[in-house]
Amino acid sequence: MKNKLRFILPRLIVLTAIAGLATLIIGTIFKLLLFGTVLFGIGSFAAARMRRRDRRAFQMDTAPVHPNVQRHYDTVVAIVPLNAQSRSKRATIVPVY
Repeated sequence: MKNKLRFILPRLIVLTAIAGLATLIIGTIFKLLLFGTVLFGIGSFAAARMRRRDRRAFQMDTAPVHPNVQRHYDTVVAIVPLNAQSRSKRATIVPVY
């Protein structure tokens, strides 16, 4: 029995140490992945909030633009059409077969 313990005990200690190191490494990898996921989530949330704030600020700062109204010293001078009116030649009847 004494010889069996001398034979098994060192191997058992080595296997326990290897299992402990493997558990430590795997646990560290998962903790790093979890930390990275949390940081990415916080960064995405902050970026979305900043984008939303910029969008609101942009909408509030800009006045409505009417390209077909020409302004002269903040008074409306004339309303100018955006596209010239295109007149067709004559109305024709197109037969449909």
